[in-house]
Amino acid sequence: MSEKFTYLMRGKRAIFVAALPLFLLTGVSHAVQATATSAVSAQVSETVLQREVAPGIYELVYSPTSKAVFVASTEELTSKGGGTIYQLDPVTLAVQKKIDLPFKPFALALDVRSNTLYAGHTRDGAVSAIDASSGIVKGTLHHGVKDAKGEPVHTRQIVVDEAAGQVIVSGVTDLGFIWVIDSKTFSTNRILRDIEAPTAGLTLDTTNHKLLASGTAAYAVFDTQSWELVGDNRIPEKLLPGDIRRRFLVNTALDSKSERLFANQLNNSEGTLVFDLRTGAILHKIPTGYMPVGIRYNPIRNEVYVASRGSGTLSVIDASSYAIKHTIELPVHPNTISVTPDGQQLYVSVKQPFAKKGEPEPIDQVARIDLQAL
Repeated sequence: MSEKFTYLMRGKRAIFVAALPLFLLTGVSHAVQATATSAVSAQVSETVLQREVAPGIYELVYSPTSKAVFVASTEELTSKGGGTIYQLDPVTLAVQKKIDLPFKPFALALDVRSNTLYAGHTRDGAVSAIDASSGIVKGTLHHGVKDAKGEPVHTRQIVVDEAAGQVIVSGVTDLGFIWVIDSKTFSTNRILRDIEAPTAGLTLDTTNHKLLASGTAAYAVFDTQSWELVGDNRIPEKLLPGDIRRRFLVNTALDSKSERLFANQLNNSEGTLVFDLRTGAILHKIPTGYMPVGIRYNPIRNEVYVASRGSGTLSVIDASSYAIKHTIELPVHPNTISVTPDGQQLYVSVKQPFAKKGEPEPIDQVARIDLQAL
């Protein structure tokens, strides 16, 4: 693993690259590590910290119990065997722990109440439960559903309904797939198949017991108690007549108080769409960049954050005016986002270009942004 990190000064292209001292990775002594951490914390208070972590990084989450960032890594994607979850220091992004998994993880979600991580093994149709405090893998569960080729239906995103004791997993199929896991018994509660609804991106509305699932030119609303489909909002599939690319709402974020859904439109450079959940109307289009993927709404600061994979940028958006307050460059491909519960720190996974055939996979990065310093 590389021991480089990069400071990107806020609003500037100039970067400073330095070798990370070995004791930040291994911890020579508590006294030395505390001094180093304090120094780094002071340095990054007005900056964005971007650091190489591992190959094959995908989703990340912040655990307030562990006071750490956890990031899923497939390691060498083409290799056989499992993957890893890396535990990072939330200030320095130094690796604190590695958790080995039986399969390669892509999605990652956290049950805050029990401090349990749920890692989605996309290609294996499985989810692992991990004790985030100890790093112990508590179990791995397969949904057991095959596609037309006889392969496990690929899973995509995971969300946790803590109050209801449900872990909800989306599947990648033409007709829709939702897998509901009982978090107490870690067993399958139900599987919704062929429901003729989009199920790529998932967002929970726990206040109203709703799940919003998005996909090709549409989002659907499910009741998370009865699991009935209670709403389906479809928009024109093509942005322009004759356009070969269909609109795709890849990921969404919810402002439940104002009943708005922020949806990243992956195709056609349309940016982020704002929907009125009461009427289904598009209220606004935010030009967040090419190929927006990761998205989070921060109710504490009333901001929306969008990672545009194609543009290599993170947009900080005023959720009231829809104005883009800051555009932060995170080369090359910012991907997924996590925000701390206090709403003041933001973490982004940053992928590198795919390796050429025969070459080792590049080391992907994690970025930390102090929102108070923007």
